[in-house]
Amino acid sequence: MPPHVDRDAASPREPAAQVNGATEESPAVLASATSRDALNAAPTLTEITQLTRHELRTAQDDDSIIDCGRAALALLQTNPDLARKLAYQKLHDVPYKEVRTCWRRLYTDASLQRVLAVTEEYLGASERAHTNGAWLDEVVHLLDMALILTAAPGREELAELWFAALEDELSTCEPEDATHEQLERPAKKPKLYHAASIPSTFPTSLAEPPLTLRRPIPPSDHPSLSAFQEKLSNPTTHTPLIITNAIQHWPALSDRPWNSPSYLLKRTLGGRRLVPIETGRSYTDSGWGQKITSFKDFMSTHMLASSNAQHLDEPIKDTGYLAQHDLFAQIPSLRADISIPDYCFTTPHPHLPANINPTSTQNLEDPLLNAWFGPKGTISPLHTDPYHNVLAQVVGYKYVRCYKPEMTEWLYPRGKEGGVDMGNTSLVDLDEAMDLFPEIGVTLPGLETKGCVRGSGSEGEEEKTKQMREEFEEMFPGFKDAEYVEGVLAPGECLYLPPGWWHYVKSLSPSFSVSFWFN
Repeated sequence: MPPHVDRDAASPREPAAQVNGATEESPAVLASATSRDALNAAPTLTEITQLTRHELRTAQDDDSIIDCGRAALALLQTNPDLARKLAYQKLHDVPYKEVRTCWRRLYTDASLQRVLAVTEEYLGASERAHTNGAWLDEVVHLLDMALILTAAPGREELAELWFAALEDELSTCEPEDATHEQLERPAKKPKLYHAASIPSTFPTSLAEPPLTLRRPIPPSDHPSLSAFQEKLSNPTTHTPLIITNAIQHWPALSDRPWNSPSYLLKRTLGGRRLVPIETGRSYTDSGWGQKITSFKDFMSTHMLASSNAQHLDEPIKDTGYLAQHDLFAQIPSLRADISIPDYCFTTPHPHLPANINPTSTQNLEDPLLNAWFGPKGTISPLHTDPYHNVLAQVVGYKYVRCYKPEMTEWLYPRGKEGGVDMGNTSLVDLDEAMDLFPEIGVTLPGLETKGCVRGSGSEGEEEKTKQMREEFEEMFPGFKDAEYVEGVLAPGECLYLPPGWWHYVKSLSPSFSVSFWFN
């Protein structure tokens, strides 16, 4: 896991700030929107705009947004765009978990004000079906930025209703193949892939030769809840386990398939939804970065382009990874395609290994969910997590290598880097180590190393390899002798990983996984 700062949990639903100039909505309209929600039907754009105006003008004395002060609240009423810029600055003045809820609310409510203005202009257009889709792009951008940057405290349900209304509007105004055309339309500069159409599924099959694992993680076929509880009740049996046939009922594996690019694009408003992604090989590399992009661009630039480039034996020019993101709070329609494994509701023994600081954990009432979606070759470098984890593989294959906490001394944890505690991440580049020392390497379809010389060439190359090995062992003595276990996760399989276990993960194909942290 990258050393991301844990975000505060979204606050309970709160009343909104007073907004001048709002008109009184008919109780019948509000009741209509509420009844639609109760029936799981999307509200119309007219209903959701009226409901939003009602929410924004309804205030209570204990509303958290009041803590922003009178000047900020006045700015929200007179100049919402400037209020949003003010709130954005406040979001970045201090570490995220120190940001006051009032500024998160101010950013969210100012964004909703702009959403209303853009939508009402669209509703007033004479020929809405033929109106340029820029209004929809702007509304989605505003709503998603609020969710990603602030978690939209007190406005989560309202944001979900907005996206339901937008999806319903989109289905009536845009043909189903429009997204396909946009992805396939010739660009001003050459595409990174060559495809006549979006593939029906991601190319996730593994080629020969067969897998060769020296120290496989033991598998268990759908263990009973009592058997799993017994395993977690004893700290000595907190060891990795590959669980098979436990999530076969998930719609994401069958009738609502995440292996279908078209389905994922449909669930993200034709790919308009925004997502935060990591760029670069690994968060430990100097070229690594983060950005927010549309789901459509992520698919086109990274998922589909990378898949086709590898199919044609072309070099991968750019790596993008939607990693460790609570995608399911942002897009609840995808959350409905999975369910939390029952194993996450067991009660583990409270013992934590010595390499985990108890202050780095919190008591979790519910499991923490995160999405991991990326092309072949994405990695999570050797690191530890402070919680029990069930990693569920939905699409594609992943290679996993695990070292027990007792090996920490030989895995060389990082210290503080740039003021960030990186102690949960190893200094060792496992790709480099496996390439230099075949005795700890692995032969897997799709698992390429970094290309270091292995001593099979000229005398000069052998001498270079020998020198590189000596330098590595001088820098990391004992690492190549550290004990480990390894495995390959296939679609429908889960990996149980105890806290404190070091693990390295690499995608052998396009991959979509979900992690469930619990304690």
